[in-house]
Amino acid sequence: MRNGHFSTSIYEIISPFIIVLLLVPGRVTAETPVRSDKTLKIAHNIWYYNFADAIDETNTLIQEEPFNPVGYFILGTIYQSISESYRTDRFKDSIALYLDSAITLADGRKTVDPDNGDWYFITGASYGYRALLRAFHGNWFGAFRDGLSCTSDLNRSLKLDSTLYDAYLGLGAYHYYRTIKAKDFLWLPFISDQRDQGIAEIKIAAEHGFLASYNAEESLIRIYFTEERYAEAIALADSLTPGNPHDPYRLLYEAQALIAVGRLDDADECIRQLRLAWKSSPYFDPFGLYEAEFQSARIFSKRGDKETAKKIIDRIIADRKMGRSNAYYLETLDKAESFAPSVR
Repeated sequence: MRNGHFSTSIYEIISPFIIVLLLVPGRVTAETPVRSDKTLKIAHNIWYYNFADAIDETNTLIQEEPFNPVGYFILGTIYQSISESYRTDRFKDSIALYLDSAITLADGRKTVDPDNGDWYFITGASYGYRALLRAFHGNWFGAFRDGLSCTSDLNRSLKLDSTLYDAYLGLGAYHYYRTIKAKDFLWLPFISDQRDQGIAEIKIAAEHGFLASYNAEESLIRIYFTEERYAEAIALADSLTPGNPHDPYRLLYEAQALIAVGRLDDADECIRQLRLAWKSSPYFDPFGLYEAEFQSARIFSKRGDKETAKKIIDRIIADRKMGRSNAYYLETLDKAESFAPSVR
């Protein structure tokens, strides 16, 4: 393992004798479970953006327990969190590799330990994160297939252990965003609106989750913004600010909610803090930064300064060739191109 990345495929690392090793008495019980002091410490580092410590601790877990899927699953979620928070695409291959590894190892555990909900939680949550990754990069068929596997395995995990509340984050995200993607087809009898169900499930994870409670609250900020429930988005974001004032994910969606309700000075301050959080991070991506620039252009436009807004939008669009390897930039580019006619 070099700098947190595999130099070889997991299939080269995992010995063909893994099943024999798993059957050695005491081996599985000695391993770190999904819910433990060790994994909770890693989760806290993720919540508070101490990603370097989280990565080091998880790499140590993998080195000490190379056949335990827990470490690979957590490492995949860490890099997914980094990517979402800093709008960088540089870790997409690592995310896929770690999640694939977690699924492979956990599937093997189901054979010898079929009544342990942890294994179904790991595969279900890994499928969920992989579905997000695939959908964001245009692999809709793969995302759809992973989404089905995600809900199947997470439901199974809850049947085996009803206290695996973290599973509700994946279930809620699936039910909510499946409806959002299918919103033009809700009139069909086999397509139902599951947004309220999804939100309710995410709230369960926020209130009772072990590893995912903070992530669930962040997810609700984005959902409230999407639902145009701006006051709720702002109130929830404000409640998270004292403990985590430099959370870029929160800042991004709080800024957009503030713009929507016309609190432009407050939105401007959020964007200023967002830029600082991004630029001071080792995961800073200049093409990810364009999302902050786009939101600034919207603020300038709403204040009547369309000339400055146009300059920003033109700068975003002009970098299309250099930024095309970053799917987050491409998302911003689409919005900038749609917004451009309003400032010309």
